[in-house]
Amino acid sequence: MPREIITLQVGQCGNQIGMEFWKQLCLEHGISRDGILEDFATQGGDRKDVFFYQADDQHYIPRALLIDLEPRVINGIQNSEYRNLYNHENIFVSDHGGGAGNNWASGYHQGKGVEEDIMDMIDREADWKRQS
Repeated sequence: MPREIITLQVGQCGNQIGMEFWKQLCLEHGISRDGILEDFATQGGDRKDVFFYQADDQHYIPRALLIDLEPRVINGIQNSEYRNLYNHENIFVSDHGGGAGNNWASGYHQGKGVEEDIMDMIDREADWKRQS
């Protein structure tokens, strides 16, 4: 049975909390802001592969999808010190870009319009392990 965890960061709150979560995981596992394993973390038996996967260039990349209907928080993450940590194919910002404006019905309607794109992202991330 797979032991990997995919994190879905949805909306403003999900992405803000998710960013803090990944900062803490990087600290605990000795992974730099760019996804490079620090020298002191090369020894030991911790399971980095539960939350991260290792790319061909030896970078550790979070198994995370960042999803939002408006770009402000995700743009902040992409312009932060951690901008090189994430897989940019796992970031979804609606083309509409205006968000739901704290209106549940608007968010639901917009979400239904992009559901297939988001499900494709989730499927691709879940299948990554089986393909590697």
